[in-house]
Amino acid sequence: MARNWPPRTAGNCARRWPSAMSTTTARSSSTPTNRSATRSRTCSLSSPRPARRWAWSRHSPPPAGCSRNASGAARGMGRSSGGKLTHSRVLQAVKNPVYAGAYAYGRSYDARGVRPDGTVAATWVKRARAEWTVLIQDHHPGYITWQQFVDIETKLAANHTKAGFRPPREGPALCQGIIFCGICGGRMGTRYGDGGRVHYLCQARDANRTTTCRTVAAVTVDDAVAALLLDAVTPQQLKLAVKAADELTERYTRSHRAAELAVERARYEADRAERAFSNVEPENRLVARALEGRWEAKLVALADAEAALATARAARPPLPERDALLALAADLPRLWQHPDTQARDRKRLLRTLIADVTLLPETQRDEVRIGVRWHTGATDEITAGRIGPGRTPAAALDLIRRHGATHTSDQLAVMLNAAGLRTGRGHRWTKGSVARVRDAYTIHAPRTVAIQDGEVSVKQAAAELGIPADAVYNWLTHGQVPARRAPSGRWCIPWDPDTQAIYRRKVADSFRLKPVPPSPAASQPP
Repeated sequence: MARNWPPRTAGNCARRWPSAMSTTTARSSSTPTNRSATRSRTCSLSSPRPARRWAWSRHSPPPAGCSRNASGAARGMGRSSGGKLTHSRVLQAVKNPVYAGAYAYGRSYDARGVRPDGTVAATWVKRARAEWTVLIQDHHPGYITWQQFVDIETKLAANHTKAGFRPPREGPALCQGIIFCGICGGRMGTRYGDGGRVHYLCQARDANRTTTCRTVAAVTVDDAVAALLLDAVTPQQLKLAVKAADELTERYTRSHRAAELAVERARYEADRAERAFSNVEPENRLVARALEGRWEAKLVALADAEAALATARAARPPLPERDALLALAADLPRLWQHPDTQARDRKRLLRTLIADVTLLPETQRDEVRIGVRWHTGATDEITAGRIGPGRTPAAALDLIRRHGATHTSDQLAVMLNAAGLRTGRGHRWTKGSVARVRDAYTIHAPRTVAIQDGEVSVKQAAAELGIPADAVYNWLTHGQVPARRAPSGRWCIPWDPDTQAIYRRKVADSFRLKPVPPSPAASQPP
């Protein structure tokens, strides 16, 4: 005789296994009062390491049950044990559904096999979430919600580099992880050199790498892609994008309505089957069995319809407000160039719109063809000039010429980098690179030319007087003639008529100095 069993709920489970449920309830009731702060901070961080550092700064204890107990109980459900909050314990906490307020059983199983030598090998295999034996959401109060648990799981999976993912890193290379070679088709790596030099190149261990694969300076590609991104995110372009998003929203709404109607129909069919099963006489066992099977089928159909509706709703993320988008377009260039904006933030912003970048085969050696694929499926091709050797930009050369006589090479390097200028190879300016430009274009340093107008150096004054420079240095050391000393330590002599008379009088009073008439070329400042 068929029996009308009540639905299997958490309350029935508590009546059947009161000891297990009471233990879980007692443990969840001891949740710290700062659960909300821990939840918000954990979800806002991009990886477990910042969460661990934040917890150390707050002196927060590690979540209970992060490790196995002495009796070998299931992970996360054993005896509470305290200890230092490590990276592995943070991972255990954010990956365990217990801390999301869910009860799970059957997340993994022990697979055994026989080796060729006859020994037994045991492997711990994890199951997919759809294959878990039991999963009860909102079972007890948790540190985070179930949706936050799923988001953290997705974020950790996206940070898994061994699985082929390339999350944004701290380096300045803007296209790191999303740039590909158009010749071999492989992913291009990033190489950092001295002086902040960054290059994109094909991986040496890639079997598909060819001799025609190139290495290109990262600044060449990054500047072109960033300019393309900023040109695309304008108020005019965003208005068109918002209009297209509205049409897409209407299309999704129609598809959601169809899924909602399917759920309503499936729920009606399931309720009807349940009423039919409830009204059958207990003596009619064959009829009750048939109605029970029909009810189970309707419940399965209802679950499938609800899953389809959830998938349809999750397929379209919520769009931001129209005014917020237009304000972002106006502030994006300033935000992009702000010195406090980190390289990782620029990479994340770039990846929200651009799917990948490809270096196309080149037709000219002085140019680089770059293919950009947007997340919408549209593609753009841009061309950038390849940075060649010895081609100092005219703006940088002009700045060095104007300030070369009054500033050292270190100071000029700071000025050039602050102005956003680069060397001929696209690198940041250093003391050595400024010195090479001085040598190539005969731009004298402060120790070889006058710092201010109307002043001469010791060598120039000595050449004007026709005497050795050592004599002038001796007078300056003993304070016998007027001069000033620059911060760099160089003597600067104001060469006015009164000062010239003092120096010529010193020469005339000396019986050792034999002045030699200066040549016209020697008296000219360099």
